[in-house]
Amino acid sequence: MPAVKNHQPLATPMAELPGPAVAPAAAWAAPPPRGRPSWSGLLRLSLVSLPVKAYPAVSSTSVSHFHLLHAGCGQRITYAKHCPQHGPVEADAIDRGYEYAADQYVVVEPQELEQLRPTRDKALILEQFVPVQDVAPTLFAGRSLYLLPDGTAAQHPYGVLVDAFQLAGRGALGRVVLSSQRQLVLVRPCSRLLVLDVLHYPAQVRSVASWEADLPASAATDSERDLAGQLIALASGPVDWARYRDSSAEELAALIEAKRAQQPPPVSAAEPVVLHLLDALQQSVAAARQGTDGSEPKAHKPRGRRATG
Repeated sequence: MPAVKNHQPLATPMAELPGPAVAPAAAWAAPPPRGRPSWSGLLRLSLVSLPVKAYPAVSSTSVSHFHLLHAGCGQRITYAKHCPQHGPVEADAIDRGYEYAADQYVVVEPQELEQLRPTRDKALILEQFVPVQDVAPTLFAGRSLYLLPDGTAAQHPYGVLVDAFQLAGRGALGRVVLSSQRQLVLVRPCSRLLVLDVLHYPAQVRSVASWEADLPASAATDSERDLAGQLIALASGPVDWARYRDSSAEELAALIEAKRAQQPPPVSAAEPVVLHLLDALQQSVAAARQGTDGSEPKAHKPRGRRATG
């Protein structure tokens, strides 16, 4: 029996997002084209409902992709889809199905799955408001969406909600189906927008207690604590978000070009000398006071090989 044909997720697929949007608005570059929304539906707070559309908060970056080659001849390895009875199969001739018994499959059409969805699954329902800082960072699953009003009629109630969120200084926990999975989410204000952050369910996050049990009690000295505090203070200040950029694609391109030109590959910076903890703290604080990054302190004869004191 054939498998599920043209199986589509219960909600429009949501793009993978590396993490919550945390950079201030002033640091953002010109926004990329929105494209198609990743999700659309009703945003519901009690009896208040308004249509919204969700767009990825993080744009995907294009990186070079490697191909698998046969080491002997350099030809690309292919993964042909093959039917034991009919041989090679084109992608558009492949179905998906639910196996209810050994080698027995049932066809379920996307429309039939859609009819099974409860009404509440077709909306983003805000259930409880919490201070955003009370949501542990480990709960964030690394995907964020901007929620925007869908249509002129939704703009006014959307603005009212954004103002209310801002005045309350809180975000709202809710649940919504994204990519066919019911997700726990946090909806929070960001400037004049609402942002949806996908969260892990608390049961998925490992407790720190078991890890803490393996750690000995802190043996830090007053000098070490003082120097570490100074280093933190000297390294603190307004964030220049322009400093933080992913150069992986550029580094890979440089390596590929060097290999094509049969030149030595680019050399990365040398690893810093591993110093005794107190020496490392003292030299780091001195370097920070002089305005250097302190990542490569001047080499003094180390007392040990581990920065553990």
